[in-house]
Amino acid sequence: MSAVSGFILILLGFGFLIFIHELGHFLAAKWARIRADGFAIGMGPCLVSYRRGVGFVLGSADAVVVRKHGRRPIEMREHELAALGLGETEYSLRALPIGGYVRMLGQEDGNPAAVSDDAHSFTKASVFRRGVVILAGIAANLMLAIVLFLVAFLAGVRFPAPTIGAIIPNSPAMRATSLDEGVPNGLRPGDRVVSIDGEPAQTFLDLRLAAAMAKPDTALEITVARGDARHRFSVLPERDPNVGLLSIGVDTARSATITDVRASREVVAGAIKESDATLFDAGVRPGSIALRVDGVAAESFADLERAARNSGGEPLNIVWRRPATEDSPAAEFETKVSPRPLFGGLLAPAADGRASAEELSLVGFAPLPKVRMLDKSSLNHDALKPGDVFLRIGSLQGPRESELRRTLNASPNATIPALVLRDGKEVAVSVRTDSKGRAGAYLDFALDLPRLANTIGEVVASAPTDAAAAPGTRATPAAALKTMPLGWIESIEGSPIADFFAMRAALIAAAKMHTGDSMHTGDSPLALRVTMRDPSPDAAPTEMQLVLAPEDLAALRTLGYEFPLSSVIFDPNFTVLTADGNPLKAIAMGFRQTILMVEQVFLTLDRVGRGSVGVEQLQGPVGILHTGTQVADEGFMYILFFLALISVNLAVVNALPIPIADGGLFMFLMYEKIRGKPPSIAFQNAAALAGIALVAGVFLLTFYNDLVRLFA
Repeated sequence: MSAVSGFILILLGFGFLIFIHELGHFLAAKWARIRADGFAIGMGPCLVSYRRGVGFVLGSADAVVVRKHGRRPIEMREHELAALGLGETEYSLRALPIGGYVRMLGQEDGNPAAVSDDAHSFTKASVFRRGVVILAGIAANLMLAIVLFLVAFLAGVRFPAPTIGAIIPNSPAMRATSLDEGVPNGLRPGDRVVSIDGEPAQTFLDLRLAAAMAKPDTALEITVARGDARHRFSVLPERDPNVGLLSIGVDTARSATITDVRASREVVAGAIKESDATLFDAGVRPGSIALRVDGVAAESFADLERAARNSGGEPLNIVWRRPATEDSPAAEFETKVSPRPLFGGLLAPAADGRASAEELSLVGFAPLPKVRMLDKSSLNHDALKPGDVFLRIGSLQGPRESELRRTLNASPNATIPALVLRDGKEVAVSVRTDSKGRAGAYLDFALDLPRLANTIGEVVASAPTDAAAAPGTRATPAAALKTMPLGWIESIEGSPIADFFAMRAALIAAAKMHTGDSMHTGDSPLALRVTMRDPSPDAAPTEMQLVLAPEDLAALRTLGYEFPLSSVIFDPNFTVLTADGNPLKAIAMGFRQTILMVEQVFLTLDRVGRGSVGVEQLQGPVGILHTGTQVADEGFMYILFFLALISVNLAVVNALPIPIADGGLFMFLMYEKIRGKPPSIAFQNAAALAGIALVAGVFLLTFYNDLVRLFA
């Protein structure tokens, strides 16, 4: 638990939602003059209870009545309860926070045979009155959601703005088809999403939800604002294996403020220190805001990126504001930031013929992967160390990062022999994988070494450029050299190559000297003299020719620099959903949001059935509490909004036609109204058992999912 106070708030809020649901049943039962014997929050063993005439007791008040009078209160008539000074209802708090119930005379969810001929029993009430009682819990949760949304919108709730930031290479967003003549294909960073399939997009979450909930193999029509113009694109979401949901491969645009959410503060501070220790030493921490870069105001992370890209590698002067703490006031300070050189990213064809993720390389030469850090839950703390460079994994020599990951993923719960370079020495290790084929290591690239991983032989191209290559691909310049893995380049045109940074500088210099014009488009191929050395200790250097095609030269000339801190540690650009203090507008927004959330819940169930949303995405009470604890770090209005979402979920789930849920009981009432008699007790018993089995199965599944998210 990152914040005990947040956990307690969400736990109390979750209990309040259940209380409101059961209160709806309870008040409706009172209205219908049905005797309510029990009002419980939670399920399972009774922790504490109250009944008039018994008082507050640990455990069940009914057990006290049985010990004193030999019978349960529900077995007594009203005049008997009055004579003994006992109240009609036992109010109890149960051990398992997974629901609650109102136990009425003549109605028990798990025991359809518990009918009664008492005039104030559930059985004797009219179908209409019983229907009101059954639906009252659902109505109470929906009304509560409207009220919570109303309060949240009156105060205003921040959400990530619907502006596109980073785009994953070869993602659906990058391949988006323009629906407007003269507009090139592909979404761009900075595009502001206006609508999705005609529905307005108010936040970035609207875009993520629309993609995740899209029908399989059905494209979305996304309208974006780009400058003063609006453009329409058709985008087909694809399943993202990292999250198990459909996605279009975009992130939200980021601000110039480093995030300071309590739950991730330690991780963010570690990321700053690992990315640029000088920034960390200078005092850049979670909550720091970049105010100016080289004297120009920095309004977003895009401004920091732009300054780094145009820096030519020269250090940037950035003025930061440090937030006030208990120990020190807010203050401004200046740091120098060294931009990080960009290396070429190439799309290597995947096994299924589609492009895989971008692989870092220079004209096909790839660096070896190395361990940046180990996760706390990693199985390899004894085997691997930060800085280890992978020379071999299994039988694969010189693996690229993607090859290393694939090898591990293909061997879950296994021990794989490997060879790593540690402090200049080759060390044999055994790498263990978990049930998903993960080693628990965060990887980086050994750019400070000249040694090569397996060459990227061919890459995806917009059009074939080599008759020998498959359609849509072309051979890389490095492929013709047929270099051995773990070999290295000693020199390019006589310039010594000590590492990938030197290789990058030599290739860029050669590309620029070839024409003298970085925008030149009429290049002829360029042949460079390179000296290669194989990994064998006694191997002699070999001089070869590296032929760079025009597209390689153009790509090398555009290699620039990037900001050393990742965009993901910066807050999103926020937009505020607010009614501007107008209660009527807030009511309308509350109703609209509730209706949208009802649709989303049903849509989620539909997508689970279609397979585009995996069952591993479903959360149970533990997951809801964990998510709520993280949400609580964002502020009280986020808590209200989150509880409103859960209240809608409770209403919809209870409305489903599951025998022991409100929706199932209402279906039995409809049957009784049409046929003139209720379903047989035998059928109700069988249905109740099936309903209990279904609910128990779903609970176990979601409980497992929750534990996996918490500890895996």
